[in-house]
Amino acid sequence: MHEAAGRQDVVISGLQDVNSRLLANSQELRQHIAEIAGTDDVDTINDKIAQLSGRVSPALDQARAEVSRGDAHYVSRFDSVGLFQSALSKIFCDIPDLQGYGDKNPAWAITLLEELLYKTKAFFDRVHQDVRGKKQTLWSALVSELVQLPRSDYKAPFPSGVPTSQPLPDDVTVVLLGDWGGDNDAAKKIADVVRHHQASVGIHLGDIYYGGTKLECETFLGLWPLREDAEDSNSPPRRGSSWGLNGNHEMYSGGQYYFDAVLTAFNQPQSFFCLENEHWRLIGLDTAYANGSLKPSSLADPITAQWNWLLNLLRSRDARANILLTHHQPVSAHAPEWNDSKNLREEVSEILATEGIGSDAIFGWFFGHEHRCALYRDTTTSYNARLIGNGCIPHLVQREKAADEGCTPVDFFNKQETHPDSTVAVSSFAKLTFTGPELVIDYIDEDNRTWGTEMWSSVKGRLNGIKFTEYDGIKQ
Repeated sequence: MHEAAGRQDVVISGLQDVNSRLLANSQELRQHIAEIAGTDDVDTINDKIAQLSGRVSPALDQARAEVSRGDAHYVSRFDSVGLFQSALSKIFCDIPDLQGYGDKNPAWAITLLEELLYKTKAFFDRVHQDVRGKKQTLWSALVSELVQLPRSDYKAPFPSGVPTSQPLPDDVTVVLLGDWGGDNDAAKKIADVVRHHQASVGIHLGDIYYGGTKLECETFLGLWPLREDAEDSNSPPRRGSSWGLNGNHEMYSGGQYYFDAVLTAFNQPQSFFCLENEHWRLIGLDTAYANGSLKPSSLADPITAQWNWLLNLLRSRDARANILLTHHQPVSAHAPEWNDSKNLREEVSEILATEGIGSDAIFGWFFGHEHRCALYRDTTTSYNARLIGNGCIPHLVQREKAADEGCTPVDFFNKQETHPDSTVAVSSFAKLTFTGPELVIDYIDEDNRTWGTEMWSSVKGRLNGIKFTEYDGIKQ
């Protein structure tokens, strides 16, 4: 990730420049695309330009119209914009004289950034040398990256089959990371803190920024905190202990690299899974493949296997308490996200009304996507709902004291800042400590401070554990 790629005005300027060059259809552009494609065939070149225009032009409109959801670092909810951010970030990170924007190299912020925003063409016509010694203009480097991205209509095949439930020790520590898939300072701090807590199992709830590209998925794996050799950062991820869910940003690349790289590295056959012990069952689900839904659209829909598998799991009315894990939120305190989650909320209501399942089949639910951290009011939901906070995309500190009208009531918002008066919320994760029928949940930030703790009991029921206690940033 690059700080400049997280600025909406910078992204819009970059899209404007590339879009204008595509519209001009110059001989210079055509020659560059011919070199990338390895052919002088006119139809092939025209097709490449049409594909790029079909992606860049709407992306420009979307970026201009996109309303901030409170993120301090801009990440688009539109796939074409997200992929453009991926390309922009890769190029900026590859050019030494564009490093340190915003902190280590203030001269860059004063001069080159001003040229990017106000003299766009001059900036993108500038020749830079990247870390591999290659010299080229910024616009040509961007076009090269964009041409290599998957087609906008591409969607990787959903993995076949259904998973076998895996054993989870009765006494075990599990960490949940959400929206952590970047390589900025916050993500690295979170990884360090997770290693400090020596968890046995790590689960990522999805979102590898900005577009789930091959490089971004490989970077995600390189930073993953649970490794076969805890002392060797180059050792592979710890198989059998590492799990990853699909996020909407992974699907910006059609899910290809999440399925091929992440799941392979984790030795995880499907994008959904179940971990269970005598008292608890952790059920990870893919809500991203169908854009925030679980229910298949038809019998031929590939997510039918996950739907039927989930119904069968929830029909097993044994002593285990079921906890769902997803990327997308089933409830929200904020009107835009509440509206976005309508389909998932209706699907869950249908599941709980299914014969043989029952309205109390789901004990708890952990999810991400919104980048915030909130504990919803348990007496108003049919399961304990927890939004665990971002792992690398900090948002502006929440100032509201209650949910938007008509949305899910909240008892606690995490309003801790990166430092006093920064207005930027800390990145955080959740640590789950299972001890037989009891589950202690700690909400921990990037500086290893605990925001608060609660305890759930599978024996006493979801409303009869130990209520959440908020701390003033107690350091572990």
